[in-house]
Amino acid sequence: MKIPLVFLLNLSTAFLSMLGNKDGINIGSTIRHASFIQRKVAADTAPFYQIEALIGETVHLPCNSTPAYGDEVILILWYREDKGTPIYSVDIRSGVSKIAKLWSDETVFGNRAEFELNNNPSQLTIRNSQISDTGIYRCRIDFVKAQTYNSRMVLIVIALPKEIVIRDENGVKRSTVVGPYNEGEFILLKCEAIGGNPPPTLVWLFEDIQIAYEISTDILNKSVQSSIKFGPLKREHLNMRLTCQARSHSKAAIVETFVKIDMNFPPLNIRLLGARQALSAGRRYDLLCQSAGGRPPAVITWWQNEFRLEKTTETTSSDGNQTTSTLSVIFDKTDAGKYLICKAYNHVSQTKPLEDRWKLDILYIPEVEIRLGTSLKQNAIREGTDVYFDCLVNAHPPIHRVDWLHNENALPANISQGIIISNHSLVLQGVNKESGGNFSCIAHNSEGEGQSLPLMLDILYAPICSSNQRKIYGVAKQENVNIKCTVDANPPLVEFNWIFNNSVETIDVAANNIVKTGLTSTVEYTPMTELDYGTLLCTAVNAVGYQKTPCIFHIIAAGRPDPVHNCSFIDMSAFSMTISCTEGFNGGLHQLFVLEVRNMYTKELYMNITSLYPIFTLSTLLPGNLYIIFVYASNLKGCSDATILTIDVVKSKETQLSAGKVQNHRAEFVLTPFVSLSMGLIIAGCIAMLAIIITLRTTCTSSDQMISGFSHEHNVWDVSSRSSGSKDIDMMETDEINPDVIPELLDSEKQNSSKIAYLNIVNQSSLPKHSKHQIWSGYKSLVIDMNSAQTFSSKQQLLGKTTKSISVEHGSTSNFFLTVNSNVLLPTIPVLSKSYEFNTYDQAHWRYKNNNCRAKEKMGVSLAHTPLMPKRESTV
Repeated sequence: MKIPLVFLLNLSTAFLSMLGNKDGINIGSTIRHASFIQRKVAADTAPFYQIEALIGETVHLPCNSTPAYGDEVILILWYREDKGTPIYSVDIRSGVSKIAKLWSDETVFGNRAEFELNNNPSQLTIRNSQISDTGIYRCRIDFVKAQTYNSRMVLIVIALPKEIVIRDENGVKRSTVVGPYNEGEFILLKCEAIGGNPPPTLVWLFEDIQIAYEISTDILNKSVQSSIKFGPLKREHLNMRLTCQARSHSKAAIVETFVKIDMNFPPLNIRLLGARQALSAGRRYDLLCQSAGGRPPAVITWWQNEFRLEKTTETTSSDGNQTTSTLSVIFDKTDAGKYLICKAYNHVSQTKPLEDRWKLDILYIPEVEIRLGTSLKQNAIREGTDVYFDCLVNAHPPIHRVDWLHNENALPANISQGIIISNHSLVLQGVNKESGGNFSCIAHNSEGEGQSLPLMLDILYAPICSSNQRKIYGVAKQENVNIKCTVDANPPLVEFNWIFNNSVETIDVAANNIVKTGLTSTVEYTPMTELDYGTLLCTAVNAVGYQKTPCIFHIIAAGRPDPVHNCSFIDMSAFSMTISCTEGFNGGLHQLFVLEVRNMYTKELYMNITSLYPIFTLSTLLPGNLYIIFVYASNLKGCSDATILTIDVVKSKETQLSAGKVQNHRAEFVLTPFVSLSMGLIIAGCIAMLAIIITLRTTCTSSDQMISGFSHEHNVWDVSSRSSGSKDIDMMETDEINPDVIPELLDSEKQNSSKIAYLNIVNQSSLPKHSKHQIWSGYKSLVIDMNSAQTFSSKQQLLGKTTKSISVEHGSTSNFFLTVNSNVLLPTIPVLSKSYEFNTYDQAHWRYKNNNCRAKEKMGVSLAHTPLMPKRESTV
């Protein structure tokens, strides 16, 4: 493109004047050269070019070196006006080969310049153009024939500003954000562009809108500056952009930088979340308070009236606009009516904090107190007094029910028992010992139940017998025993009195034989004769009064225990079973229980088990065997009669224990020939027993006539102690038909009877109830004569009987027991030629002790006469 030379010279002069001396360009020299070129061009109409290029681009400076026909180029020289000597040359003058010699001033282009002669037009190519390349260039071409040709051009290399920065009013460089500013304030900013060719023009924009600005130029620092004042600021200006743009040339990109406006805002609102519902005391709540519009996020504090609450947590929304504070708090009933306050403020704002408040309504479980009636003294309430309590309640919401407890157990109203409940009051009519203890009341409302502290009601009462005392003492003659009498009394300061009573006499126990320890009195007692067996009566007295009903202790002659009964098979399985029996009277002494298992045919002892209770588990019985089982009780005086069971262990595909089907927890035996034969023998035995009963009834009738003259009555505290009348000995009444324990009386060929002597006895109504297998007639003392036996012809005859032995027990004097051997079952029981008749206790007792739980001789039963003991002095 051809441009008028004068215009180009003026433009170049203005451009070069701005360059100054930075790149080694002498402004004055440049102007002089421009004048020279102008004069030169006036005489020479050579073309003049202007070339523009961005820094770094490759620049092509044209120079038309095409010669006229018949002519040749011999030399090309390039000049830049700020240089007085050529900066590049192409020399084709020397040599026949006409090879061009190239030369470049390395201080100007280095190796960046290259002349392309073969192009049309030929041109000087400058790679990676620099600001220093800007200037006026001249190309001189020498021909062989034609005149020298010159062409001129202006090269302008365009450069962007080196740096553009924004500074605040304090001169601090800001690259991203300015502020923070408060609402209503103004922003003062300055934008500075350093460098650039040609110098840039600066423009300010708010978002995309151009705003007014002031501009100035700093020639010394080769920079352009522009300032703005923006405001007043509002909430909507937050995070808006202020942009400064530098525009150097239409071919160059716009260079810009921007900052965002940061602002502070006070909170716009605050509120306690949730309805103003009532809160429960003692329950933890997480309450929320929310504030929005604060920048930076609002600070939220919690207050209860004037007291600040801690234990809060805060969360802020992602945009920072909303803050939520959580208060974890437990209220109690004293907080009712107070104000819960939530406040929000901003540290950088001077405005008054915003607040929201809530008047607390606290619900709580009833607070309960129990009080005794005002007319009553808590420590002076005697049995028979009417007592009333009041239940005082403080509750919100109001209660709907009141319950009463006695020793932590519910106490319902019961008018027939003197328990009256009305509203919040409890009335106890005619209290007694059982009425004492801890009383409390429970009040209920929608929040739950509140229980009062217990109030101890201490009832003063006269002594009464303590429960679970030993009532029967089995003692041998001349044997010492300590009889303990324990009473319950309030107050516990008591005095004791003991009385011995039998059917003949009543004796006060001497004080020197009585030892008292608190509520327990102990008498050391030694029976010397039959008359020393009877009843000891113990009474006590305290400040309330005398004991109404005495404590009764029976002193009986110690003897063997009664047999067990009601044996049943339980928990049967393929390999084990359990036998459970009911224990009989223990003979006045501690007893143990023994189970023996023997082979039915060989009599070999297979198993022996001793237990505190009549419950035994068998787990090692061999299949295919028939066993006979003996169960008996034992104490220091000997063993009871044995209860005999049989069990057949059946061998089958799976080994099973066969003891018959269990019905109603009782065992039924397998119907074997042995059992069939036993049942037949039972029937025969019953017939024999009937004959014995008829004989005994006749004897008892005679005995009743003898003893009637000695009967008398003696009253102590309205308790009757009298001689027991004789009872008929009815064998049938004592036996029970039991499918698993089949009792049979051992028959004797002869039975002799003699007169029965009645000794002093204890009132029958207070003595223990005996087993059905005992032959007791009241508490008569029996002496037994062994004089006959029965012979079994063979082992099969003996084994054909399933036997429960029958015992004739003794009462207040000695006796002897008829026993089947429970340890060794003999193949046969031999006929006995001996006949025993014991007319004294010592003889019978010696025979009993030497029996050692084994009946080695079959003995008949007869009754011998023992004379009545005369009245004597007490041995207590």
